[in-house]
Amino acid sequence: MRAQLNPHFLFNSLNSVSALTTSDPASARHMCLLLADFLRDTLRLGSAQRISVREEFTVLRRYLAIEQVRLGSRLSVRCDGSDQAMQESIPALLLQPLVENAVVHGIAHRLEGGTVSIHAECRDSVLVINITNPTDADRPRSQGSGFGLNLVRQRLQAHYGAAYLFQTTEEAGAYRVNIHVPLPTEAGA
Repeated sequence: MRAQLNPHFLFNSLNSVSALTTSDPASARHMCLLLADFLRDTLRLGSAQRISVREEFTVLRRYLAIEQVRLGSRLSVRCDGSDQAMQESIPALLLQPLVENAVVHGIAHRLEGGTVSIHAECRDSVLVINITNPTDADRPRSQGSGFGLNLVRQRLQAHYGAAYLFQTTEEAGAYRVNIHVPLPTEAGA
């Protein structure tokens, strides 16, 4: 399965559109357009084996724009990468479940919200991607199986064998995901 959309995201988005239709029709229309663009990109890119980090970040920005309509000023986004990192390729839609987790399990549980930060850079012969979000220590703990995290691990394993690092940490009020994957060599590129 190349792309896994959390049904709750779709339901939450549609419920938000429904609520906005009476209170803020312009925002409801805007959210519908964002959702259509996001789903169109997800279907198009989900059929590809690999896409550039730049394309992946475009999909993430679309997803986060939808969540910003829903969460308002409680969600801010910082998404950046080096020129070289943005040109590298990764498995299609690899990061979306991780960013969705950052919103659902991080930002949504904080009254004051917070920033989801996504950063990509190349270090030596490795592409490094970090996703960070604030957490609320008192939030209800997920009863789920960690499906999104497990899916990402399986996809990394399938694409890179043992030559990757996937690490999650939570400390000092922040949840961080670190991914390191090898850059293609000149002979293997």
